[in-house]
Amino acid sequence: AIDNLDVYPNPSRDIFNVSFTSTEVQNLKIRVFNVIGEEIVSDNLEQFVGEYTKQIDLNNNAKGIYFLEIETDKDVFNTRLIIQ
Repeated sequence: AIDNLDVYPNPSRDIFNVSFTSTEVQNLKIRVFNVIGEEIVSDNLEQFVGEYTKQIDLNNNAKGIYFLEIETDKDVFNTRLIIQ
C-alpha cells in the first residue's frame, strides 16, 4: 500500500523530506516520535491516494534519534531519523 518510501537527508541537522506513494485509497497517519515516545509531528490523511511529499522541520528539537511512523489501514512502517 506504500511504495517508494524515501526519507532524506538522513542524518540531517534539522529538515527531513518524506516522500512515498500510496497505491490505493487509504487512511494514513504520519507521525514523528522522540526516543521517549512523545509525539512531535502528526499528519492525518483521510482517503488518500497518490504521491505524498512533506518537509518535517525538527530544528527546535535536540540532536539524537527520532522515529517516523506511517500507519495505514493495514500496516505500520517505521524509519529512524537522526539529527546531528
